[in-house]
Amino acid sequence: MNPWTDLGLVDLSDSLLDRQITGEDGTVVGKVDDLELRAEGGTYVVDALLVGPEALADRIGGPIGRLLHHVGRGFRAGAPRRIPLNAIRRIEPSIVVTTAVAQATDSPSEDWVRRRIIGRIPGAGRASR
Repeated sequence: MNPWTDLGLVDLSDSLLDRQITGEDGTVVGKVDDLELRAEGGTYVVDALLVGPEALADRIGGPIGRLLHHVGRGFRAGAPRRIPLNAIRRIEPSIVVTTAVAQATDSPSEDWVRRRIIGRIPGAGRASR
């Protein structure tokens, strides 16, 4: 399944980068921090979405990128999480991927924020009504 079949040229920074990634079941994966590209016939083709502070650090670079690398090590993030394009089901305001990929692609930083910050807000465990 290819969500871009009939789109022609796509602005990748607008269509993919920094968008929320969720599973079909609503599982929050994180945000698209970078893209994995490969050269093919004089152009570049997107192979995968990359998630995690290490991917964002590489994209930003400079002193802020070095800080993000340090933060990523604090989360024990390691290599960026890779989501292949064939796992994408829909592109809405968020990018919806298969439930299996969403559950297998954890984001240490998202998990830390959920546990340490969001989880401590009174009422954060209850669903909105």
